[in-house]
Amino acid sequence: MDGLVAAAVDGALRGVPAAALTGLAWLFGRSLRRGATPLIERIARIGTPRLSPALGRYTRRLTGLWTTYFALAAAACLAAPPSPYAGALAGLGSLVLFVGERWLRGRLFPGHVFPGLVQQLRDTWSVWRRPT
Repeated sequence: MDGLVAAAVDGALRGVPAAALTGLAWLFGRSLRRGATPLIERIARIGTPRLSPALGRYTRRLTGLWTTYFALAAAACLAAPPSPYAGALAGLGSLVLFVGERWLRGRLFPGHVFPGLVQQLRDTWSVWRRPT
């Protein structure tokens, strides 16, 4: 019985974070299909309905970057030894990417006013609630 419990714990430590990250990769990635609006562009258009072409390209690439990050983080969760910290490390990586992107965005588009963090979270939440 102990072996069965250990296998279940091992599967949960690897599988739960990997499944969540795979779901996020799918969610972001499916918005990159031809004819679809990239997820991050949808979020950006809430505050700025008319994005410049440069900002539109940026949001598409950023959606692709997040898709890649989530897919690689999911693969790392499955490949690494089981750890209760895998999900926390993936979350920390997401936080670093999020904060780093906010910093970089201001430097790449110095004349553009972007929403503050709280408004950006509200905009993101409103996109999650809307059907695609």
